[in-house]
Amino acid sequence: MLDGGTGGIVRAMKLLRCAAVLLLTLLPGWRAVAEPTVVVVTIREEITRNTTFLVRRGLREAQEKNASALILELDTNGGRLDATEDILPLLQHSPVKTYTFINTKAYSAGAIIASATDKIFMTPGSVIGAATPVLPGLAEVAAAEREKMNSATRALVRATAQNKGHNPDVFEAMVDKDLGLVVAGKTVCEKGKLLTLTADEAGQAYGEPATSLLSAGTVATMAELLAATGLKGATIVPVTPYGFEVLARWITTISPLLIIIGMVGIFIELKTPGVMLPGLVAAIAFGLYFLGYFGAGLAGWEEVALFAVGVVLLALEIFVIPGFGVTGIAGILAIAAGLLLAMVERWPGATWPDWMQLQPAIVRLGLSLGGTVVVCALIVRWLPQTTLFQKMELGTTLDTKDGYTSSRDAAGALLGAEGVAETQLRPAGTGKFGEHLVDVVTEGDFILKGDRIRIVAVEGSRVVVSKC
Repeated sequence: MLDGGTGGIVRAMKLLRCAAVLLLTLLPGWRAVAEPTVVVVTIREEITRNTTFLVRRGLREAQEKNASALILELDTNGGRLDATEDILPLLQHSPVKTYTFINTKAYSAGAIIASATDKIFMTPGSVIGAATPVLPGLAEVAAAEREKMNSATRALVRATAQNKGHNPDVFEAMVDKDLGLVVAGKTVCEKGKLLTLTADEAGQAYGEPATSLLSAGTVATMAELLAATGLKGATIVPVTPYGFEVLARWITTISPLLIIIGMVGIFIELKTPGVMLPGLVAAIAFGLYFLGYFGAGLAGWEEVALFAVGVVLLALEIFVIPGFGVTGIAGILAIAAGLLLAMVERWPGATWPDWMQLQPAIVRLGLSLGGTVVVCALIVRWLPQTTLFQKMELGTTLDTKDGYTSSRDAAGALLGAEGVAETQLRPAGTGKFGEHLVDVVTEGDFILKGDRIRIVAVEGSRVVVSKC
């Protein structure tokens, strides 16, 4: 039999063994959680608006996966300056560390984009530079126009490089051949030549204390870069072009038209319940709308969910809750907010966009809604007279022997007559006046089946009723 002290030691040993087993059991999972994640955006083509979508998608991926860093792998001859100007603020506002991995070359727009990342790494034999602006189809612009473009581009790259801690003189010398580059009393690039650096030249140290000219290091592989940045063993999430950026660019261009088509489809579906085709067209239009902004890296599931909630609330207001009140207004606001936020450019990591970011989206949405009102007004005026509408509206034949009376026939006999709503009027439906069934429409109110109604006006084939 063990004494109290010995028994306490045994119990303590058992507890330590249990703790050790538990720790060993949880250790693999803990390691998996602790491993950093790195998003790698590969750009091996000309810089275009599609590249803007690609970078934006990479930043969204980095934010959603709580990545430790985003790496731009560049092998590009350059591209459009306007697309580059859109990419720079995205990288400057990145919520994670950003690195450039120059795999072969980064000329022109590629060099400027590299200036917006925290550190630049280069593979052996790779080059960076030659970023002077040019016009498509011309070797170089006229002197006055060139100076104007160079001045603006120099200011852009200087501000960007300074913000990220790079030597701004290096990037300015890549843009303007008239500047040259002298560092710590040594001429790196003579005036009259654009600066282009090899990996060895970019990694050369100058001054006291010695500071690398541009490159943070020469690495042969992505694994070496990760080791150099303290991210050895990180899980790599690749983001590469898959062609959808082209489709997304086209969709976002016509997004106002898609909003009009979707809204008009919903309007026609409500005017002719049960037809389904307009509702299907609306679903396709809004599906393409959100798909395009998904590809552009702007919309997420939050905007889609907000839009869906709005549609549900509006449907409840129309089909379930009589009248038009808080539910309907909330539904309309949620739909508008979902459409608006999907097209708003937000800086990575920002919770809410500022007014400057909201303004273009508000204008586009306003124009779309204005176009929707115009098209719906034309539909109300002309569509009821078309053969297509009549075929959609009348799925079965309504004979007089079945008790149906056309609104035109009812004009003289039933004006001012009282009856009951044979169906829900939202706002169109059927009313029963004595033995007569008449297609009617309200003045905008929702009237439940069985409620008392009165014919207040007959306008051609349109019979207007109100609740008694």
